Amino acid sequence: MSKDQPLVSVVIPYYENPSGLAQVLDGIAAQTYSGEIEVIVADDGSQTPPEVPAHVRVVRQEDRGFRAAAARNLGAAEASGVVLAFLDGDTIPEPGYLDAVVARLRAEPRVLVVGSRRHLVTGEDGAVRDLGEPAWLRDAWGYTDDLRAVDDTGFRFVISAVLSCTRAVFEQVGGFDGSLVGYGGEDWEFGWQAWLAGIDLRHEPAAQAVHLGADWGGRGEDRAAAIAEKNRESMALASRITHPIMRPPGVVNAVPDIRVRWAGETDPGVVVPVVAGLLAAGDVHVELDAVPAVFAADPRVRQADDLNSAGSGRVRPRFDVELLRACRIPADGLQTVCEEVSDLGGCAEVLGTEGEALLRITPRRALARGEHQVTRLDREWPVLTTPLRLEDEFREAGTRFAE
Repeated sequence: MSKDQPLVSVVIPYYENPSGLAQVLDGIAAQTYSGEIEVIVADDGSQTPPEVPAHVRVVRQEDRGFRAAAARNLGAAEASGVVLAFLDGDTIPEPGYLDAVVARLRAEPRVLVVGSRRHLVTGEDGAVRDLGEPAWLRDAWGYTDDLRAVDDTGFRFVISAVLSCTRAVFEQVGGFDGSLVGYGGEDWEFGWQAWLAGIDLRHEPAAQAVHLGADWGGRGEDRAAAIAEKNRESMALASRITHPIMRPPGVVNAVPDIRVRWAGETDPGVVVPVVAGLLAAGDVHVELDAVPAVFAADPRVRQADDLNSAGSGRVRPRFDVELLRACRIPADGLQTVCEEVSDLGGCAEVLGTEGEALLRITPRRALARGEHQVTRLDREWPVLTTPLRLEDEFREAGTRFAE
C-alpha cells in the first residue's frame, strides 16, 4: 500500500439488493489502486441489513421512501477519505477505476469526475447482453470534450452512480440535497450546485464500470409509469434548479433565475413601467427600496430588506443584476444578455447608446470563481428620463394584448 496515494472512501447507497452489492464489493476488492480504500455501505432503510465483509462499514437510515441523496450524505459523513467515490449498489467498478479517478483528481482537484458505465442485461434465457454506454452520454462526451466545454446546462451529465470528488469539494457544495425523496434527480441537483460554486466537470473515460440492468430509457416498465416517475423528478428539480430548461415558463418561483436590485428610484411613473418590463423578461425577481402599490400582491417584487436572505440558501439565482438606470429592456433582452455573459465568463456592464452604464451582471459561478473581469456590452435600450403617465402605459399594453 502506497502512502503517496490518498485514502479513498467508496460510498455505496443500498436497498434490498444483496446480490448486486456482493458484486460491487468484489469489484472494489479487484481494484489495482495502491492506496488505502475504505468502503462504506449506506443502507436506505432495508428491512434486513446487508451482510458485508468485516472491513466494510454499514451505516443505516430509516425507511422514509427512496432517499439515495440522504444515504450518500450519511455515508460521506462517516467517511475518512480525502477522495469520495460514489458507486450505486448495482454498479461494479472495473479494475483501474479508482486509479483513473484519483489520477484525475490529483491533476484537477476542483472537479467532479464522472466515470463511464456500460449496461449488462440478462435475458429470460440467461444470456447476458452488453448494451454498452447509453448513446446520449457517449455523444455528450464527444461534443463537450469530456465535459471540458459545457455551459450552464452541463449538470445534466453528472451521474451519481459513477461520481467522485474530493472531500473539500463535497463539503463546499454542501453534499447532496437530503430533502429529495423519490427516484432520480439528486445527481443533477448536486452537479448544478457544484457548477454554481465554481467547480468544473470532467468525464474520465478510463474510470469504467458495469451497471447491472438497462439505462432508465431502456427499462421494460410501462410507458405511463415511466412518464409519471420522470415527471415527479422534473417537478422536484424545478424548484431547485433555476435554469430555464428545468422550469415551465410563466410560473412564479420562490427563487428566480435572475435577481435584479434597483436602488434609489421611487417615483411610480418610472419604477412601474421599468419593473413591469423586467418581469416580462422571464424568471425574474426585483428588489426595490420601496414597492409601488401596483406590485403589492406580486411575490416577484419585494422591498430590499425582504430579499436579503432570498437566494442565500441552497437554491440561489444564477444571476445577480444591478440596475443602474431606468431603461426599457425588450422582453427577451435581459435573459439573452445574461446568457451571453455566462458564456463569456466573468461579469459584465451593459452600456446604452450614449455609453452610459445601464446595468451590471454578476453570475453566481463567476463570483464563486473570483472572476472579476468586466466585459462591456452595448445595447440600444432607451433610458427613461421622466416619469410616464401610468394610465397611458396600462391602456397601451392592454390594447396590444386585445389586438
